[in-house]
Amino acid sequence: MLGVHPSTLRQWADAGKIHTVRTPGGHRRFAETDVRALLEPEPLEPAGIQLLVQSALGRARLEVSGGKISEQSWYKRFDETDKAEHRELGRKLLSLVMQYLAQSGDRQSVLDEARALGRAYGERSVSRNLRITESVSAFLYFQDFLMDGVRQMAKTVGQSANIDLVAAYQQIGQFTNEVLLAMLEVYERAT
Repeated sequence: MLGVHPSTLRQWADAGKIHTVRTPGGHRRFAETDVRALLEPEPLEPAGIQLLVQSALGRARLEVSGGKISEQSWYKRFDETDKAEHRELGRKLLSLVMQYLAQSGDRQSVLDEARALGRAYGERSVSRNLRITESVSAFLYFQDFLMDGVRQMAKTVGQSANIDLVAAYQQIGQFTNEVLLAMLEVYERAT
């Protein structure tokens, strides 16, 4: 069920990661609910999440203040009001990413907000006559900041990080996929 060797499960029980009871014959028994709980991703540590998001935010600021963003076709089409609106949406997006990574159980409400944010991105893009490829390109440009933040943390702090970087990478991918799909739905309705 967990895809691990029985000795791994025994080690987890010895370490207190999963509750076990012993039969009179000395065999371990695990409650199905406890085993299923191990299938849920663990919440990430707030300090690690904060570091990850700050890394992405720092890179975004560098790109805006003097990086290659000004060379992007979609960015050239934004006026100052558009840029301010996208900065605000970006802040909300990072806040939602932090919430999503910090929760372990019901993430549905955070994903609902993320989808609403994706629709807001889509509506702004459609109203500014951005082509779908330009909107997706802009989205992927900033998604890369988040993913690069995870990769950079893996290089610099490695095993000493108080965050599961593989889980963070997967969870950010799941989260941003929902935002992107919601944005694309707006384009589908507009055509």
